[in-house]
Amino acid sequence: MGVASFWTNHVVLKPKPGAFQADDTKSIVYSNEDMDPIKRKDRTYEWYQMGLFWIAEGFNGAQLQVASSAFALGLNPGLCVVACLVGNIIVSVPCAASGYIGSKLGTNFPATVRASFGILGAKWAMIVRGIPCIIYYGIQTSLAGQAVHACIAAIWPSFDTWKVDAIPKSADITAQDILCFSIFWLISLPFLYLRISALRHLFVLKSVLVPLYWTAMFTWSVTAAGGYPDIWRVPSKPLDGKSIGYLFGICVNAAISPNATFAVNIMDISRYSKSDRAAWMTQLFAIPVFVTMTEFLGCTMAVASSVVYGKVEWNPLVVINQFDYRAGKFFAGALFVFFNIMTNVTGNSIPLANDLTGLFPKYINIRRGQFICAVVSFATCPWKIQARAENFLAFLGAYTLFLGATTGIMMVDYFMIRRGYGINIAHLFKRHGSMYWYTYGVNWRAFVAWFVALAPLLPGMVNSMGVSVRNESILDMYSWNYVLVVAFSGTLYWVLGTIWPLPVDSGDADDVGAIYLIEGFEPSGTVASDVADLGEKGSRPESEKTALHSSAVTHGPDVSV
Repeated sequence: MGVASFWTNHVVLKPKPGAFQADDTKSIVYSNEDMDPIKRKDRTYEWYQMGLFWIAEGFNGAQLQVASSAFALGLNPGLCVVACLVGNIIVSVPCAASGYIGSKLGTNFPATVRASFGILGAKWAMIVRGIPCIIYYGIQTSLAGQAVHACIAAIWPSFDTWKVDAIPKSADITAQDILCFSIFWLISLPFLYLRISALRHLFVLKSVLVPLYWTAMFTWSVTAAGGYPDIWRVPSKPLDGKSIGYLFGICVNAAISPNATFAVNIMDISRYSKSDRAAWMTQLFAIPVFVTMTEFLGCTMAVASSVVYGKVEWNPLVVINQFDYRAGKFFAGALFVFFNIMTNVTGNSIPLANDLTGLFPKYINIRRGQFICAVVSFATCPWKIQARAENFLAFLGAYTLFLGATTGIMMVDYFMIRRGYGINIAHLFKRHGSMYWYTYGVNWRAFVAWFVALAPLLPGMVNSMGVSVRNESILDMYSWNYVLVVAFSGTLYWVLGTIWPLPVDSGDADDVGAIYLIEGFEPSGTVASDVADLGEKGSRPESEKTALHSSAVTHGPDVSV
């Protein structure tokens, strides 16, 4: 078999008969099987599984460190938890909106974002979302590597002193850490092979284990600290001259950051939801409750460490690794390994894989994209970000800025600009004649709003990266960067869309994509022939066609999804 033959037969993805746009050669370059809208009959997530998703996703090492890292910088632990609650309430709103869009359209982020950024311009939004997914996959792997360390050290205590001086301290990683990082990385690989529809069973399993784990760790924290120590009542003492308001805002923003990804990511999951209502209602309830409880536990463990060990350990895995009881240490580490595998898959590898399918639909599907994420993340040196609380918070704040700008534009585009019209699904997957082609495939309004909205917040971002900025007002504003950038980008996009109106009505009698969600296409037919049968040949009675179009396409006054 020659190289060309191997490439054609085993690398290039080919649509299955009956797939969306399968017989439109000019459109298939914008889709593949994993990007196709999910038909209603093929959706597998029940309402409770959408809710349990946030127990499965919300309990992870990064969330545990949000409140504890702010506590390590001098903020009162009670204020840390309040800041986390505020942040989670704020981010639950765009997450709910995004969840609704994903379920309503049946499309993932790369397809949906084409409506606001353009068929080609959407590639920028995919890149912006994809880069932090790679870095965050590495961070979560680094955290879980410490859990692997706890398991090994519980069995062989001498592992704590194995090759301790083999790597310079300036590397911010030890030989044990590299080994444990690699072990967790390898353990994770089989889970990347699972299809998204199958992950719901693991969500249920994790949602059963997490409450038990939370109770055990909380009990240890309170018992080890002798109840609730006086430190919970000590006033905040910010380090490095920062104001309390600045630290509170940074903590709010840090709480938003891990979930800000889901303000655009959740549609990758919610498009499998059987219920549109469950896709958004679960976000409003689950994020403020379940995620805040995780952050509260992290802060409680940090407080306990300050009492037991004499210093604040803001990383909960460092605390677990100091446990004397070997059985408890092992099981705490082992469960954490499983928890972080689920978090890494749903929160990082799946979103990046979806983005890669949107960037290279001819060659990459979700399964291939997940393995690419795992390989590339190994090279990001995530332990450098993980090493210090300041670095950790700076990273979270910086990438939230970019995701927030995208979120503001997408939400305004769907719920305000296109109110009463919705999104034409078929036009998301074609170039010629698509209302989302705009100007050379790019919606310039979205790009102007995106970059201009970032401008006033860039000095704060630069300061967080180590370049000194002395203007306190700018720094205080940056501490609320997600809220501000969503508001700035959304407002600017609305103004530009009002002055220079966007096309919102395709003029099509029927949205082929919306019909596909209900019926699908016959494998022996083509998109073109099916549409012809529906709209021209009269194979369907007019009353039935009207009813189908109404159920598939409208919500309220909309004539498209």
